Amino acid sequence: MSVFLSLFLNLLPLYALILAGFIAGRFLKVDRQSLGTLAMYIFMPVVMFGFVADLDFRAEYLALPFLLYGMSGIVALSFLRMGKKIYGDSQANLMAICAAWGNTGYFGLPLVLLFFPKDLVAIYIFMNLGTLIFEATIGYYIAARGNFDVRTSLMKIVKFPSVYAIALGLVLNQSGVELPEIFWTYWTHFKGAYVVVGMMIIGAALSQLDRFVFGVRFVSLTFAGKFIALPLLAFSFVTLDENWLHWFEKDIHHLVMIVSIVPPGANIAAFATQMNLQPEKAATTILIGTVFALFYIPLIIWLMGI
Repeated sequence: MSVFLSLFLNLLPLYALILAGFIAGRFLKVDRQSLGTLAMYIFMPVVMFGFVADLDFRAEYLALPFLLYGMSGIVALSFLRMGKKIYGDSQANLMAICAAWGNTGYFGLPLVLLFFPKDLVAIYIFMNLGTLIFEATIGYYIAARGNFDVRTSLMKIVKFPSVYAIALGLVLNQSGVELPEIFWTYWTHFKGAYVVVGMMIIGAALSQLDRFVFGVRFVSLTFAGKFIALPLLAFSFVTLDENWLHWFEKDIHHLVMIVSIVPPGANIAAFATQMNLQPEKAATTILIGTVFALFYIPLIIWLMGI
């Protein structure tokens, strides 16, 4: 119970940032489009680049990003197919990315910092590359396909800066080039801004809503993917590894589970705004998922015994 309360209290500041975004949008007239553009085209690429450039590659961890990419991709494509049968319009695209795209940065990283030592935080950042690449490829493509044809969607992926940030980070990492200390000083600021702006996007988007766009079926399907299907896939891998594969230790299993139980990603609000993909419904669903996670995540962590 103490773990549940500790985690609950540590998550509250993130909800304060959502409230700050709501106040900024409603009373200071801060535009969610501007926040979304900052997050997607400035803060996110710089943060991704820094993480990738500073990774300490170890052979036994190379499978982790592929694992996370595969799990997210399976859920996204499965729920997209389901959504097309149910909705037949761009709601299917939005539901698919909400079901598969987790808030591994704004929620996941603080959780790992709270419960794990620094060496495991580095592993989490490495394995989270799979999620980041999913966002930049399958996630971005599904979002773009909600309103654009295949060619236009692929062109938008080509123009997405985080793809190039990841690639450049990998090149520098493998070449052994050392980035100057001043970069890391400012990179720390960018990382903090990424968290703050990302969470404020949700509040800013909600502040501009004339009404909440809540659909019981839509939220239920999203929750089925994000809080049931994805954790079940992660748990299946953990069970397989514990009993047969024996690739990773228990701490790595916990990291895999942490990635799978975070709420829908705050960046979905930015993507939905950029793509005109029913941003009101996206923001409402993210808010509901985020509030639900305030109780869901401590419960799952308590059950895992971290």
